[in-house]
Amino acid sequence: MHAPPPDTETAPKLRRTLRVAVVEDDKTLRLFLEKLIQKKDHGFEFAGAFESAEAAVSLLKAKPDVIVVDLELPGVSGIEMIKQMAPRMPTTAFIVLTIHDDPNKVFAALRAGAHGYMLKSARPAEIAVGIRQASEGGAPLSQDIARLLIQSFQEPAKPAEKKEVPGLTPREGQILERLAKGMAPKEVAHDLSLSYETVRDYLKAVYQKLHVRSRTEAVIKYLEHTQ
Repeated sequence: MHAPPPDTETAPKLRRTLRVAVVEDDKTLRLFLEKLIQKKDHGFEFAGAFESAEAAVSLLKAKPDVIVVDLELPGVSGIEMIKQMAPRMPTTAFIVLTIHDDPNKVFAALRAGAHGYMLKSARPAEIAVGIRQASEGGAPLSQDIARLLIQSFQEPAKPAEKKEVPGLTPREGQILERLAKGMAPKEVAHDLSLSYETVRDYLKAVYQKLHVRSRTEAVIKYLEHTQ
């Protein structure tokens, strides 16, 4: 009797062997990543380790499936290396592995062409999974980095700084601001708890300082400085 064909839906899929290279200036970490990549159960093939972006130029011809890159490299930085090499290696995934959890660095790396951003504090198994994810079109991020990015989007925008007209006192600016919103001088006086005569005196001083002769001209000058 012939054995029945395997169930294609339940049979485990064979993983493609990935050629993985490392660009890391720290010798200890470089050796650690080399051993990680060479572990048979990960399905990786070690494609070389380099201490600088300049030394890794040979990868342009080798075109490994994944390159793990440190940000702080001697000479050309990791971000600059990715920016230069990624367009010439469209089938290679670049993963940043760094100590930096600065959102600005994360965005800069992703804009440069990085496919993932992981922290060196990640467990070896997480790094291995990230390498596999990046090669399959994913965007691996350390949990701390993902949380940081979410927080950066959730932070409320800072209110724009209020611009002032040079030469005017804060009170004169308050009066002009209200006039620019369409208030009449009497309404301004009521809103600021001032007498109408006091508002008129302030306006005379404003006219002199702005070298204008009417309320309309004063408002126009105010808008020119604050818009």
